[in-house]
Amino acid sequence: MKKSVLAVLVLGASLAVTGCFDKQETAQKVEAAKDATANAATQVKDAAKEVATDVKDAAKEVATDVKNAAIDAKDSAANKMAETKEAVADKASEMKDAAANKMAEAKDAMSSKMEEVKNAASEEKDAVVDKAAEMKDAAADKVAEIKDAAADKMAEAKDAMSSKMEEVKNSASEAKNAAADKAAEAKDAAADKAAEVKDAVTK
Repeated sequence: MKKSVLAVLVLGASLAVTGCFDKQETAQKVEAAKDATANAATQVKDAAKEVATDVKDAAKEVATDVKNAAIDAKDSAANKMAETKEAVADKASEMKDAAANKMAEAKDAMSSKMEEVKNAASEEKDAVVDKAAEMKDAAADKVAEIKDAAADKMAEAKDAMSSKMEEVKNSASEAKNAAADKAAEAKDAAADKAAEVKDAVTK
């Protein structure tokens, strides 16, 4: 229909533009073109109405289909949600029971382990106490030995110091006497030397 309307419009435009030397023929052609244009406009208007009606009906059908599909989807989603909710509830119950059993097992295992650790700690404590007592006794004995050895060493050092002091005292006395003798000798030698010089000067 659109093609025929366009053909009529093109034909009318061609007749109007093309011009004819015969006025009567031109007038008739112009009138025919006007009629054809009016008819074409009417046909276009009617076609537009038909197209609008078709589009409106199609839109209503599409809206109805969409509405029905939405209702179906809503019902399906509700059913799926209910199924999912029940499945989640069942799974949660299973996990809760499993967790409770696991916690009970862990608690028992922890109690047993704590008892073992407690016993081991008690044994270790006793061993440490015994070891500390042994070390204390050994340290006391060692301190006594060291004390005795130090006393002996101090006595030896005291004796050695006394002997050394006596030797130093004797050496000092000897050195003092030797120095006195040396001084006397030097004095005599100086006197002799002075006499010699005096005699030499006198002569």
